[in-house]
Amino acid sequence: MAVIPPAAEKVVDFSGTWVLDPAHSESWNTDPYIRKFGISGGVSGGVVNDWPDGSARVDGNSPSEESLLQWMDLSMLIIQTDREMQTTRQFLVNGKEERTIVQKFTLDGSQCINIASDGRGEFVSRTRWNKDKLTNSGTQVMTTGKVRTEISVQEDYSLSQNGKRLTIRTRSVTPAGATTLKLVYSRQLKPTR
Repeated sequence: MAVIPPAAEKVVDFSGTWVLDPAHSESWNTDPYIRKFGISGGVSGGVVNDWPDGSARVDGNSPSEESLLQWMDLSMLIIQTDREMQTTRQFLVNGKEERTIVQKFTLDGSQCINIASDGRGEFVSRTRWNKDKLTNSGTQVMTTGKVRTEISVQEDYSLSQNGKRLTIRTRSVTPAGATTLKLVYSRQLKPTR
């Protein structure tokens, strides 16, 4: 059953080209294996992760050998209509493998099936509006060998008041623990002629 946002709710247009600002992005979790996750490049490079307990730190200009996964030079194009939002993420994994991930989400609450935003597995989700925030939640399924893992994922998209910053907060929960990412993007302005 389709769910249309109430007329009183403000529907935000997230359309634009966005570049990750690692200086304002962060991640933390309760799974020590995932703890070694780095985000770098984008607008300013440099140190990104400063864990609340001080246990890990990754410098985007000199990738740590202990880092299990690093997203570098992450950018995103969002095209939004009244019915749908399409995101195209481009990034490097561990400084060498270039990935492009395209996802399409209907804005009426109907089920969507996409590749997960990190490119690992399938993501089945539904969107809903919560005031001026778009929440996309569902289940990411990954299969490694004969092991099937289901990850509960919730992504919250929000814009700054001036429309120049996009924040995506992602919470992923597995039996091993939870990971939270706050990715902050700066709007890339169109070049002037």
